[in-house]
Order: sequence, then structure tokens, then C-alpha cells
Amino acid sequence: MKTLILAGGGHAHLHCIQQLADDFPPNCRVVLISPSMHQYYSGMFSGFTEDVYSEEEIRIDLQYLCEKAGAEFVCDRIVEVDAAAKQLTVSSGAVFRYDWVSFDIGSTTGVPEEMKTQISTIKPNFLFPDQLRRIREAEHPVIVGGGASGAEMAFSVLAWRKQHQLPANVTLISSTPLLSGIHKNISGKIESIALQKDLSLFTDESVVKITNGKIITSSGRMLPQSEVLWLTGPKSFPLFQDSGLETDHNGYLLVNGYLQSVQHPEIFGAGDCIAIAQHPNLPKNGVYAVRQGPLLWHNLKSRLDSGGMKTFIPQNRYISILSTGGGEGFMTYGKLSIHGKFPWLLKQRIDRKFMRQYKSVYE
Repeated sequence: MKTLILAGGGHAHLHCIQQLADDFPPNCRVVLISPSMHQYYSGMFSGFTEDVYSEEEIRIDLQYLCEKAGAEFVCDRIVEVDAAAKQLTVSSGAVFRYDWVSFDIGSTTGVPEEMKTQISTIKPNFLFPDQLRRIREAEHPVIVGGGASGAEMAFSVLAWRKQHQLPANVTLISSTPLLSGIHKNISGKIESIALQKDLSLFTDESVVKITNGKIITSSGRMLPQSEVLWLTGPKSFPLFQDSGLETDHNGYLLVNGYLQSVQHPEIFGAGDCIAIAQHPNLPKNGVYAVRQGPLLWHNLKSRLDSGGMKTFIPQNRYISILSTGGGEGFMTYGKLSIHGKFPWLLKQRIDRKFMRQYKSVYE
């Protein structure tokens, strides 16, 4: 009997487990290893922040999902990969042998070492709910990071505070223009929305020091803070480099177009934890992780029964919707954008549909 191990419960692996319910490979043992029994869906974090969704609505029970799909579930964290022996070691000391393994463990947040004790992050995301409740109720909440997640969380915290008649003093600090990775035209529009909603926005400034009650920026500006949520760019986990696997220069598992390790053909990966050799500058984005799911499942099954594999080809453009709070959303497609109630309603529909396809397996 062959053993397939799915390391992590990310978007691509959720698709794989869902497929097991109706298409379980013969003579195969499938094991999912994750440090949490629940996988939280980041696309609904903004709605959770504003109390649109309950905590149960934004998470998938990995143990139940595995049980219904016929897979085994292990709640633990992988600390070592022995590619030569085809073995994984988890934090409890247990060792799991595999014939094939796929990693979808996401990424962590790049936080300056000297600030780690003074900030909160949303990764790993199963810690997010408690951290979120704390920052949205803080006297002076500060969000650091001008990408989609930073902007969305700042808008959502601000909207929640307005709903609860709390002072609107929410600060967002970004070292670049907001959403600068999309298009300069988009940056101007989202910054205008921030001003309209009374978000305290500081762009082209970075945080150089956090003291008791203050943040000091690169311009010398001193801003009040009582809680800091750090949502800057992703950072790879040390697992792959520490295990001697081939990575890119940032430590992400290096894979080919089949999502297969360039070094060890029995190792696959998807989502934020990988770097595709043919697409070295591909952003760490949930859209790609979701689209990688069906292809990853096809290729893993092909390896189990010696079939042919398919190549992942990322699309150049995709629709992105982020919440701007208060029942409004900001939808972009390339340099085009729409702001208002329709994008938020569309986002809700897409996110609920995404969750329903997995929850329906076990509910």
C-alpha cells in the first residue's frame, strides 16, 4: 500500500481531501498533518472582524473533513523532512514514512526580530480570532502593511469601531503606496477611499521602533499605539532549508511546473510555501493556491497510478475584491476598479460558496 501525506491544510490540499470523498485512490493511505484541527479562510477575516461571520463560519474542521473523506488526520507540526529516507518527523517525535508527500503549509510574516514581542500577526491563522478581538477593541490600534490584507483589516477594524461607537482612531502604516503591487492607478483610488472613511493613513513610511504606547516611523513621526497588527510581506518557514531541500533564495520550496520538487520527484507543493522555477516572481496569493488545487490533485493521482502530469500556468490577471468596511468592497481587475456595495455582496457570495463546497462533505 502506498502512503500519500498532505502536509498542511491550505487551499490546494482542501481540494485534494474533498476529492478523496468520491475518488479515493485504490491501495493508498492518505494522511493529513496539520498543527491545527481547523483551517481558517483568510478571505472571510474581514467579515469576521465586523461580526458578519461567526468563527465557525470562517473555518473548516480538518478532522471531520478527513474522516468523511477516508483520510487520516494528525494534529501536529512537521519539524524535519528526511528526503533520502522518505520520512517526516513531527514535534511529538513521531515519524511518518511516505511514498509521496505534498506541502501546503503557507508562510509566516516577516517581522523584525527586535519587535516580535510587541506585535501580533495573523499567521498561523488559527491564532487570528483572539488577536483580532484584541486589536479591534484597543484604544489606539495600528496596522502595519499596505498590501491587500493590511488595507482590508484596517478598513474592517475601523468599520467595527464605528458600529460600536468607539473612537475611529485606526492607523495604517505602509512603506509603499497602498496596493502598489497592482497598479499605481489603483493605489490612488484606495487611498482616496481611506481618507473618505477617516482612516489615519501614512504611506512611504516604515516602522523603525515600537515603544510603550508609541510607534516611531522612518520619517521620525511618533504615533500612539496600544496594539500593533503586523501584516507586511510573507516569509518562508525554515523547514525546507533546515531539511536540506532545494529552495529559492527566500527559502520557499522550489518546484517545477508540475508543482513537483526540482530535487525530489516524490515531493510536491502548492500555495505560499513554494516557488515555481518557471515563475520566480509569482505573488504569494490565495487565488493561485485555489487554482493549483485541481492540478495538484491530478498530478498526485498520476504519480500513484503512473499517469501523465499537467503543468500549472498562472493567469496574468484575476478579479480581486477586498472589503472596505460598512458593507462596501473594492474590486479590481488589472488597472480597472469598482467600489461600492456590489463588490462586497459578490465577495460574500464567492466566499460562502468556497466554504460550502468543503463543509458539505461533513455537515
